[in-house]
Amino acid sequence: MLSYKHAFHAGNFADVLKHLSWLDIIGYLEKKPKPFTLYDTHSGAGLYQLNDADAQKTGEYKTGIGAIQAHQFSDPLVKKYLNVCQVFLGRQQYPGSPLIALSSLARKEAVELMELHPTEYHSLKAACSTWPNAHVHHRDGLEGIIALTPPPNKRGAILIDPAYEQLSEYTDIVKTVSQVLRRWRNATIVIWYPRLSARAGNKSGASEKMVNALAEQAGAAFTAELTMTDDSKDAGMYGTGVLVLNPPWESDVRISAAMQEVVTQMPAGTSFACHWLKRAD
Repeated sequence: MLSYKHAFHAGNFADVLKHLSWLDIIGYLEKKPKPFTLYDTHSGAGLYQLNDADAQKTGEYKTGIGAIQAHQFSDPLVKKYLNVCQVFLGRQQYPGSPLIALSSLARKEAVELMELHPTEYHSLKAACSTWPNAHVHHRDGLEGIIALTPPPNKRGAILIDPAYEQLSEYTDIVKTVSQVLRRWRNATIVIWYPRLSARAGNKSGASEKMVNALAEQAGAAFTAELTMTDDSKDAGMYGTGVLVLNPPWESDVRISAAMQEVVTQMPAGTSFACHWLKRAD
């Protein structure tokens, strides 16, 4: 269960979609002067070297951040994302979601970071050591958000992006989010998920079932999905998506505009789509 290392996948196409979406949520929260709290359930190491053996072995970043980093975009969300990444890319590094959040915040809002893997946890602590508003927890992230939410001000957002190594993780997320929403009904929750072909066996279709079950629990929900190749039997992970529960106003519009520009620089055949599963009453 603790064998997954994000270093093999850092900066790939899934990270681009996930981190653009997370930045949009954070930016919207900052529009109001009231304090808020961010939660990251599977924080990983926080920072990754793109020139080390793990990243070079897969080369996944080349069709993600590597495909777009030198292009001049007009979309403000993409420009913000690249500005956040730029200082790290100059050192051949890619920031994980903890440093994406911490580097983008204009105010020192609380950021609760959870990581269970002992080695990744120590790397995360080191990566976040210069940010006093970063609170790093060595604990299971799903257990952590149940224990730590709602925040005192009832404003904030949660990012959930596990490795999905075990089939049970899909149902665990549904159960956890259900508990969180019972006590923090208006929480904005971003859940990353893989889109898997039949080659994944019983995991194929598990993301779709999870997404549909989660959408019913929130006041509103949409998906933003990036497709890299056809969903053929042997495609493996043919795409990626994020489910946004209780999204901010026009978050779908901003994320869609950003991703439509991004896909123009990604490999031929890449496509993006945004779908509402449940609109606010």
